Amino acid sequence: MYFHPQIGRFAQGFIMDFLKRTFPVLFGIFLLSVAVRLPELNRPLSHHHEFCTAVSLRVMQVWYDNGIEHYGFNPVMNYNNTADKYINNYANQSGKMIDEEGNYYYVSHPPFAYYFPFFVFKLLHIRPDVLPLQVFNLLLNFISALFVYFTVCLLSFNRARSLPYRSALVAYSIYLFMPVTMWFQGNVYMSDMAVHTLFIIGVYTALKMIVREKFYSPKYIFFYVTALALMIYTSWLGLFFAFSVLVYSLLHLSRTTGFRVLIWSTVLVTIAMIQVIIYQYSQINGPEAYFSEMIARYIQRGSFADTRHGLLHFMFGYLWLVKTLLYNYILHYIVIYAGMVLFIWLVMSRRKMKIVFSQNGYRFIWLSVAPIVLMHVFFLNYSVQDFTALYASLFFSVLVGILYDKVKKSGAMPLRRMQMGVVAAVVLMVVQFHVINYRPDTHFAKTVGREFISKN
Repeated sequence: MYFHPQIGRFAQGFIMDFLKRTFPVLFGIFLLSVAVRLPELNRPLSHHHEFCTAVSLRVMQVWYDNGIEHYGFNPVMNYNNTADKYINNYANQSGKMIDEEGNYYYVSHPPFAYYFPFFVFKLLHIRPDVLPLQVFNLLLNFISALFVYFTVCLLSFNRARSLPYRSALVAYSIYLFMPVTMWFQGNVYMSDMAVHTLFIIGVYTALKMIVREKFYSPKYIFFYVTALALMIYTSWLGLFFAFSVLVYSLLHLSRTTGFRVLIWSTVLVTIAMIQVIIYQYSQINGPEAYFSEMIARYIQRGSFADTRHGLLHFMFGYLWLVKTLLYNYILHYIVIYAGMVLFIWLVMSRRKMKIVFSQNGYRFIWLSVAPIVLMHVFFLNYSVQDFTALYASLFFSVLVGILYDKVKKSGAMPLRRMQMGVVAAVVLMVVQFHVINYRPDTHFAKTVGREFISKN
C-alpha cells in the first residue's frame, strides 16, 4: 500500500507531538490510578467477581501446558489429569459441550478474550497467572482511557496532538478513577471486560467516520471493520453495537449516501463473524450441541427466564432484576450523579447559561448508550451482574468532560473551583473503590490460618 510522503511526515509529526506533549501527562495519571489499586493487586482470587479471572486463567493455563491446538483453539475448562475429566465445573448449562476426552468447554462467549492475553504471554514466555493477567488488564484500562481522551477531543474539535486538552484530561481522569473501571479493569478479567476496550475503540472509530464523513476512506473502513469484528468475536455486546450502528445508518441514509458503506460493512462483518463462531464451537460436539447450549444459556441469562412459574411470579422477578440493575448503576456512579445534580443546579441558577448538545453529541450518546440498553433489555438476568455497569463508564466519563468544557467556556464557575471539584470527585471515587472492595473475609482467613499454623 502506497502512502504519500507528505502524509507520512504528517502522521509521524502527529505521533511525536503527542508523545512529547500529552502522553507523559496521561501516563502519569494512569500510574497514579495504578498506585491507588496496588493493595488489591496480586492477592488470592476470592472477592467481587474474581472468579471471572479464575475461569480465564484456567482456560489459558490448560492451553499453555498442553497446547492450544489440542483443544481446537476452544476454551477448555478441564485440566489434563485423569481425575479432572468429565467434570462440568459450571462450564456449560446444557452439559453437551464436551469432547471425546471428557473435556467441557465454556462457550457462553466467543474466544478472543482468551486468545489476546494468551498469545501475549506465549510470546513473552510467561505462564498465565494472576499478576500477569492483572497487568494485562491494566494495559487495557490505559488503552480504554486513551480513547476516552480522544473521543472528547473529537467532540470538542480539538487536535489531540496539541498540548493536553483540559476537558479531555478531566474525562480521562474520571474514567481511570471510577470504582467500576479500577476494579473490573484491574482485578477482574474475562470476555465482559475485554470487550469493553473494543467497545470504546469501536464507538470512537464509528463516530470519527461519521463526524468527518470519511465513509469511503480505506483507513477508516479498515479500523471500523477490525474493531467490530474483534468486538463480536469477544462478546455479544458487539452484536448490539452492530445493530445500533445499522439502525443509525439506515435512519440517515437519505441524507448521506456514504452510510451505505457503513451499512454493508456492518452487515457483512456481523454475518461473517457469527458464522466463524458457530463453525468453531460446533467442532467440539456438533452444531446441535452448541445450539442447545446457547438456548440453555439464554433461558438462564435472558430476560424471560422465569415465565414458567406464572405471570405474577414473572412480573415480581422482573421488577427485582430491574431494581438490582438500577442499584448497580447507583452504587458505581453515585459520585458522577452528584456532579450532574450540581451541574443542573448551576444551569438553573444561571439564566444566561445555555447548554446545547451538537449533532455529534447526540451521535455519541446513541453509539455509546443504545448497545448497552439493548443488552440490558435482552439479557436482563445477565445484566444484574454488576460488571455490566462497566460499559456505561465511557458515556459518563465523556459526558463529564463535555459538561466541564461547557461550564468552563461559559464562565459560570471559577476555573480553580472547577478543578477543586474534579479533585474532590477523584478522591471520593478512590474512597468508594476501597469501601466496595473491602475484604474482611480475606483478612479473617489469613489471621485464622496464622493461628492454626502456630498451634500445629
